[in-house]
Amino acid sequence: MNLNTRNLQKLSQKAIAPFLALSVVGYFIYHSIQGDRGILAWVQLQEKLTQAKKELKKMAETRQDLEEKVSALRPESINRDLLDQQVRLQLGYSHPDEIVILKLDKEN
Repeated sequence: MNLNTRNLQKLSQKAIAPFLALSVVGYFIYHSIQGDRGILAWVQLQEKLTQAKKELKKMAETRQDLEEKVSALRPESINRDLLDQQVRLQLGYSHPDEIVILKLDKEN
């Protein structure tokens, strides 16, 4: 029995260092994948970045459209048709000889 316990002690002493090293390496590998700054978090950030770029592009297009409308309404380059259209939409004006048909929204 004494011989078996000594062999067991030597084996356990030899196994402690590799076990601890393997545990530390496993810890770092786990957190490099699952952690706050791991691979999965990086993939999620890339998806958010892609969405933000799409939204920025859409907003830039909207801004460009609005800038074109504003430049068309400036006194130096006024577009009478666009001005007439905006007056009718915003203020509800119409000519006396026009027939206005109102659409009433039906409530369910």
